[in-house]
Amino acid sequence: MADILRVTTPIINKNQSVEPRHNVGISTPFPMQDPSRVTQPNKQSALLQQNNGMTQEETSALLLKLLKDPSVTVNFLQSISSMEAMIKLLPMNNTPFTQEIEQMFAQLLVPADQIAQEMQRQEGGTTMFKGELFDLIRDAMRENPDQKELRLAAVNFLKALTMSLSRQETLGSVGNGLQYLSETIAPSKTLAGRLAELAEQFRQEDAPERFGELSRETLDLMAEVEESILFSDKTDKAVRMVIYNLSRFNGNEDYLRQAVSRMLTQLRGDTVRNQFLAAVQQYLQNPERPKESEVMEALGRILQRQTGNQELMEFSSDKVEKIIHSLLSSPCNFTPLLHFVLPVQYQDLHSFAEIWINPNGGEDDKSRPKGPGETIHMLLVFDMEHIGRFEMELYVREQEIDFALYCPSAYLPIYQEMEDTLRNSIQHTGYHFGEMRVDRLERSRSLMDVFRSLPYKRTGVDVKI
Repeated sequence: MADILRVTTPIINKNQSVEPRHNVGISTPFPMQDPSRVTQPNKQSALLQQNNGMTQEETSALLLKLLKDPSVTVNFLQSISSMEAMIKLLPMNNTPFTQEIEQMFAQLLVPADQIAQEMQRQEGGTTMFKGELFDLIRDAMRENPDQKELRLAAVNFLKALTMSLSRQETLGSVGNGLQYLSETIAPSKTLAGRLAELAEQFRQEDAPERFGELSRETLDLMAEVEESILFSDKTDKAVRMVIYNLSRFNGNEDYLRQAVSRMLTQLRGDTVRNQFLAAVQQYLQNPERPKESEVMEALGRILQRQTGNQELMEFSSDKVEKIIHSLLSSPCNFTPLLHFVLPVQYQDLHSFAEIWINPNGGEDDKSRPKGPGETIHMLLVFDMEHIGRFEMELYVREQEIDFALYCPSAYLPIYQEMEDTLRNSIQHTGYHFGEMRVDRLERSRSLMDVFRSLPYKRTGVDVKI
């Protein structure tokens, strides 16, 4: 064994040049690490990028691109119509499946006498901020426009109320994400089974009380997924969404109570405070749940069945993608526009229509004289089979309607001769037409072409409608 305690002279290559060490002056600062590399607290934009891979600036750019794209008002309608036609191309051995899909398309169509009811159902799903409670908050803010603390208290209250009422839905989203991950990494039987089991636990009624335990288990499991050989970019996005949905859950039972107390301190007058407190209690006991849209339910069933059929997806995968993209990234999710989808059946005629509405329509055309009351600006886009595409634009102020119709060239003379008929048709409603224009539809217009105030509005979820 070598004697490691014995000191020996090191072997030095005499031919090797040795650089002399330079003395470091006392004034030379100590070489610290680059401070820019120190982890900083995440801002909102950083959290946005962390969860969906996009910054706020990128999101705004995507929004503007959608608003400028004329196809946004066309692809959805064309995709539904084309997808229905694709079904008839399936081989005869798929007759039961074809009949099922055709039946779903029949359920998708809204009878002409039920258009108003369907629009009310779709409008009811645009926001939960409806009813006496929220009308009271709007009135208070309208009467005290300069009271900044009231606005901040209202925002905090709406946030707390949303979190309180959507706790089970948030946990359900976590469960759905875990289930998706389980199916994605199915080759790993053990890991997939644990993910599926955890997904089921998040769907249980006692999940809110066990959130701390379930959250820790989920985060540990996400770490294992990231270390798995099956981990990919697709899986990475799913993991981020699971973590993001976990962050949305607020288990603090006092959060809503504190938000209510803050609102009470900002409201002026005992009468208003008592009305607000009574409205909160009534709303929590019986929260208004809008009726589900029959069109959206039918469309969801169609998409689910078609995506599960490999043969049909070979024909219409691009159509399915366009419809899903339109439903998920519709500009109305980011801008103050109401959006309606109306596949209508009138006798033997099928028409696929979309409607966009700006409740503050006076902002879209500054040249129009401002009168009493608010102006509503509407765009109706509809395709009629065997006829073509139409665009109708309306400005509604009080009882007066300014009307513009853009139609295929072949039908232009017919509608131009119908001006008197159209004016007489609405006399019994209490409304009357002001300006009327019928012209040829030369090109599809983008939402930004029609609603000119959109580029100047702050992007974000609008809660005023």
